[in-house]
Amino acid sequence: MPEPVDKRRASPAEFGGSGGGPGSGAGDGRDPAQAPMAPADALRFAELLVARFSHELVGPVGAVTNGLELMESLGAEAGEEASGLVARSAESVKARVQFYRAAYGRAGRDLAGVAELRALCAPFFDVMEGVDLDWPMAPVAPTLEDDAPRLVLNLAALGAEALPRGGRVRLDVDEATLAVTAEGAQAGLPEPLVAALDGRAGIDDLGPRTVHGYLTRQLASACGRRLSIAQEGAERLVIAAPRTAAD
Repeated sequence: MPEPVDKRRASPAEFGGSGGGPGSGAGDGRDPAQAPMAPADALRFAELLVARFSHELVGPVGAVTNGLELMESLGAEAGEEASGLVARSAESVKARVQFYRAAYGRAGRDLAGVAELRALCAPFFDVMEGVDLDWPMAPVAPTLEDDAPRLVLNLAALGAEALPRGGRVRLDVDEATLAVTAEGAQAGLPEPLVAALDGRAGIDDLGPRTVHGYLTRQLASACGRRLSIAQEGAERLVIAAPRTAAD
């Protein structure tokens, strides 16, 4: 006798936010991003997020391996160049693991406030080449919702990703809005990633290069916020997450 099919849906909080693709919750006044995620979709989402996390570590981990192999083959002749490569790459791995552990995982909900978020972002941007972080402090420290710290981190990462030729990422975190501005040559994000951010892409449309956009949208929805993406010319992109009118 076949086993009964489990038709329960996963809790959105288990996977970093709400789930569902475009059209979920339509007709009942809810944001589609707030619809429950089916078990199969939740599994695919988790798989893609793990793949994305691994992708972020491949480069620096490979550099550590190359440096160690060079030191092993050359011995004392490897000199400071090889040891420097290993040290820099190890710092990059450490900064990325700490950042994405908070951005993608529940550890991000434990961040106390803006100062702690800035302290986490600083080394992440330090290991990037050609991308600077500008994060002015608001006169009054804002009160952040439970999922807002992770939303801020994902916005910061998207800002860096939007600058393939380098530039400046500015984060504005205050009571009115959360926003990232990326300024630099050819600033912008690929269309499939924009589709994941603005809700046009569902689970089946996602891949490792776009799943973080979907996550960012779910986090915004969980905070009672809606994302807006504005391409302002060839050198400026703004992604904002203001609170919805109901808030």
